[in-house]
Formats: sequence, C-alpha cells, structure tokens
Amino acid sequence: MAKVDFKKAKKITKAGAPVEHTLKWSVMVTEQNILDLIELTKNSALKVDEQVELEGEVFIKRLSFKAGRDVAKAYEWDINYDDIEKSELKSVDSDRLQASQLIGCVCVDAKGSPFFESVQDVYDSDPAFIAALYKLADDINNFMGKSRTKNSTSVNSSASLSSTESVDEPLKKHPKK
Repeated sequence: MAKVDFKKAKKITKAGAPVEHTLKWSVMVTEQNILDLIELTKNSALKVDEQVELEGEVFIKRLSFKAGRDVAKAYEWDINYDDIEKSELKSVDSDRLQASQLIGCVCVDAKGSPFFESVQDVYDSDPAFIAALYKLADDINNFMGKSRTKNSTSVNSSASLSSTESVDEPLKKHPKK
C-alpha cells in the first residue's frame, strides 16, 4: 500500500472526469421516430417496425458523493431510533435506483454536462437504450457490486472445497494437522 501525504492527495480524491465510451443499442422504427431516425442514420429507406442498430459516443463518470446520496433516496428504511443498527430496509424502488445512477454518471461531454435532467427523463427513454446505457455505466461504476477479478476460479469458498453433506450420511470432518 502506498502511503501518501494527505494534504497533497486532494486531487486524487475527486470522482474523476467523464471518459468517452461507445454505446451500441437498437431501436424499433415507429411512426413517431422515423423522421428523426432517417435524419440520424442518413438512411431514407427505413420502414416502420424495422430494428435499427445505433452507435454513439457517450461520457461516463464515476458517481460522486452527491450522486450517491441521490441514489440512496431509492431506499426506504424502517428506522429503529432506539437501536439504529436494528433498522430494517422496507423497500427499494429499483426504477428510481437505476434512474438515479444513470443521472449521476451519464454525460454528454467531457465537462460532465448531464445527459438526463431528471428521473422522469430516464423513465421516458426507450428500454433498449436504457439497458445498453446501464450496462456500460455499471462496467464503470460497478453498481451491482460484482467481483472485479477476471478469473473466478482464483476465488474459492470453503464450501466448494469440501464434498456436500448427504441426508443419510453427515459430512466427515477433515483431521486437523
């Protein structure tokens, strides 16, 4: 572990600048979007009910502390004021959770200008677009808390190292050395 002068570490404690990434998704051509899609793709042969593959550049940044606080609003707690550690999670608004995560990290430029202005702005978006965007943002921010190791075989649990217990025969203990 590197030991640093805390006063000099301020720059590296920031959430970081947005990084440009390529986003790919598909959209169904509808009567409402056909003219916009023809203009975007420069393909005048598009027809309603056709799938169009799109690709564009988007900027993703790490969630800041404030954005993380906005994400936390998706959780509803039953607070135990007598013993705070016994508080229980009542519900999670998963739509708001994902929308808040996207609001906090998806940008239109390297300056960090937000792509989405509100939770409703995310809700109004095409599901295929949101799914592709969320996957990309999750790769950067690890929203799902996935292990970052490349090879899962290098992380073994003790349960996977021993044989399973049968109903008829209890698991035999390995002798201690």
